[in-house]
Amino acid sequence: MNKYMIVGDGGSPHILKWTKELSRYFEVYLVSSQDIDPKIREVIPEDRLFPFNLTITESGGNFQYFSMIAPLIRIIKRVRPDFVNAHYITSHGFVAAIAKVFSGHQFKLIQSAWGTDILVTPFINGLYRMVTRFSLKHANLATADSEDVAGIIHDLSSLETMTFPFGLDKLPDALPQDKDPNFFFSNRTLNANSNIDRILHLFARILEKNEDARMVVANDGSLKDDLTELSRQLDISDAVEFVGFISQDEQNEYYRKAQFYISILSSDALSVSLLEAMAFGCIPVVSDLPASTAWVTDGRNGIVMSEGTNPDTLSGIQGNVQTIFEMNRQLIAEKAIFPKSIELFHQKLRSI
Repeated sequence: MNKYMIVGDGGSPHILKWTKELSRYFEVYLVSSQDIDPKIREVIPEDRLFPFNLTITESGGNFQYFSMIAPLIRIIKRVRPDFVNAHYITSHGFVAAIAKVFSGHQFKLIQSAWGTDILVTPFINGLYRMVTRFSLKHANLATADSEDVAGIIHDLSSLETMTFPFGLDKLPDALPQDKDPNFFFSNRTLNANSNIDRILHLFARILEKNEDARMVVANDGSLKDDLTELSRQLDISDAVEFVGFISQDEQNEYYRKAQFYISILSSDALSVSLLEAMAFGCIPVVSDLPASTAWVTDGRNGIVMSEGTNPDTLSGIQGNVQTIFEMNRQLIAEKAIFPKSIELFHQKLRSI
């Protein structure tokens, strides 16, 4: 069995997802910049795990990735992997590319883009663009979760790219009668990019016309206090609940109940949360981003948020809830089941 080394954040649910599926085909190792999810430890033996426990936050600490370079080279020399797969091209991907140049061990490098690393970071300044180009130059294959991400990879390099969403393990059980037409759900990080303030303003207008409307805002972030205060200023705090971080099971119950799922980020690659919501038959309300509009057609199976989006827009589409429920679940079943994608990915790796 070939040796497959993942380099990324072992605390991420995305890395857990990749680890579980790749373990069906490879002897998997994980080099993690931070701590490792206990669920990963159930999949990978302890002697194949290499946590660095770096302190990296949304506000900084990225320079610490450089401390991984020399130890990663030593790990690669010892393990001698056939494949190294870095997740997030401008951090772990850069470290892995340097390791490929200096380790002396020949392996195939796969760079997996997560979104911001390709959509935003290369355009901050020339240094970041150089880092991105270097990471791609030394890779044998890239993966992208949306066509817009793949397009920018192709603009920056000639690297072959496979495009598939992180996706779901399977299509969940869900019934149309589980839906509450008055229930709205949002679960994006409470930061500026997520535009939760716009969601609260929209919900305030919805509440004016429908006093039974209720919304749950999950997740946490730097703007939590500001957003909580805004809900008070808009006089909607009795109808909006901020629940913080929640478990996957809790989140699934919100998806199951919610008629509308709202995610209007300023910048994003394909959101797994969007796919999960659609799998439960929610009506998605999304921003006009290529990664979202590739899955949501305005007025057909969801709403693409614009200046003209108002409570009447949402009320109008509710007449097609049964059709949208079935349409979105079918779309996910056909295009976003992760094990199917990894099976094709495995076949591709055999060819290179």
